[in-house]
Parts: sequence; structure tokens; C-alpha cells
Amino acid sequence: MSNERSPFPIPLLRFWVLRILPAWFFIGLVIFLFQIMICAMVHDDKRIEAWLKLLDMLPAIVKTSLGGDMLQAGNTSALIAIGYQHPLIMLLYMLFAVGVPATLLPGEIQKGTMELILARRVTKTQAYICAGFITVAGMFALVLVMFLGTVLGTSIYDFGPALRLYPFFKSAVIGGLLASAVGGIALLAAASFQRNIAVWLTVAYLVLNYFLAVFTEWWTRIKWLQPATIFHYVDGPRIFNESAWPLDDVAVLLSLLVVSTVAGAVIWSRRDLQL
Repeated sequence: MSNERSPFPIPLLRFWVLRILPAWFFIGLVIFLFQIMICAMVHDDKRIEAWLKLLDMLPAIVKTSLGGDMLQAGNTSALIAIGYQHPLIMLLYMLFAVGVPATLLPGEIQKGTMELILARRVTKTQAYICAGFITVAGMFALVLVMFLGTVLGTSIYDFGPALRLYPFFKSAVIGGLLASAVGGIALLAAASFQRNIAVWLTVAYLVLNYFLAVFTEWWTRIKWLQPATIFHYVDGPRIFNESAWPLDDVAVLLSLLVVSTVAGAVIWSRRDLQL
């Protein structure tokens, strides 16, 4: 029996990338255009005034989910940053984070194609690494697309005094870490369960965290639960008001990503891949 290691399966990685690329391109295009649209709206003072009046009429919990007290006339950066935490943008990120691992791991098992993949000198660990790489790299590519949308939007429209783009870059990177951490959790679920169960468990985790993050901001009696939510570690006001990076929040998100990904790899390597 040969002890020679199997070469890394570049063909499998390329095949999976091409398979995911159309969905990534669509999500990236929507995110990119949405940032330009936000810049167009913020550029128009009359639209901003009407928009802020509409926000004031909404329940406090809805306003909190969009940025809270930072949403006010004159705070242009905060208004543009709505495009980074808008529910539609978060939904698109989470859709990619959950869908990719579920499609590439348990999805291949359910279709019966994982056995064919592993029969071609591809190890289970290598297949897991390919899925994990596509998930995390895809997330940060979307982050770059989102930031470039802001760069182009602020170039097209005149905002008077030049806006500082560095806080937007920080916000995009930390948002990418948040989405990647969710991707790690999705990888763990995909490595542990069948596709439908993995998707529903990850979605349930996200929904619980999101609503808990919003309610703890709005309801003071449960404010002590804030650190238990993953969204607590993307602090918009801190990112935009402080020049330094929030390294403690970054460390939490990175730790969650590493722990969940490694735990998923261990479970996947021991899992019986039979249906």
C-alpha cells in the first residue's frame, strides 16, 4: 500500500468554484448596486429629509436595526453605512454563507456524487477544505465588492467635503468576518447533518441571534444578553468613531470561525457519508 499523499484536488476546487460562481456573481451585483443606490439617496438632501421623517414614524425596534440614533441629517457616513447593515444585504451574505457549505458537502452526499469525488483520490479532508475555502474566500470577495460599490458611489455623487472611506473599509472587513464566522457555523452544521437539517439549524441560529441583538438594544431588561449574540461584535458607532480597529471584537469573530471550522473538519473526517 502506497503512503504517497494525494495531490490537492485543484480540479475539484475549480469545478465547485464554477458551480457557485453564478450565485456569487448575482449576490455580488445586487450588493454592489445597492451601495451605489444608497449613495444616490444620501446625495439628495430632499430625499434624505423625507427618508428620515419616514424612519421616525417607524417603531423604535425597526429604527434600531437600521442604525439607531446615528441616523440623522448631517451624519452622511452613518446614512451611507445603512447599506452595510440593511436587512437585504445581511440576508444576501447569510444566504451565501449557509448555501455554499450545504450545497457542496451534504448536497453532494444526497445526490450520490460525493462517493464519485472521493473515488478519485480526493480525501474527505480535502473536500472539506475546498468547501471551506470557497465559503470564506467568497465572503471576503463580496466584502470587497461592497466596499468598491461605496467607492464608486461616493465618486459619482458630490458630497461636498470628501468622505473618509477608511471607516467603510473597516466596517466591510469586520462584516466579512461576521459572515465568515456564520460560514464556519454553516460548515459545522453541514459536516454534521443532512442538507435540509443543516440549513434550518443555521438559519434558526441566525434568526435567533439577529432578533436577540435587536431586542437587547431596544429592551433594557435583557441588555445583559448582548454579548451572547454574534451581531454584538460588529459595532458600527465604534468602527466609525474610533480610528483603531476593534481588536477584541475581531478576536471573538476569528475565534468563532476557527473553532467552528475545525470542529466541522473533525466531525466530517469521522462521518459515515452513506445516505
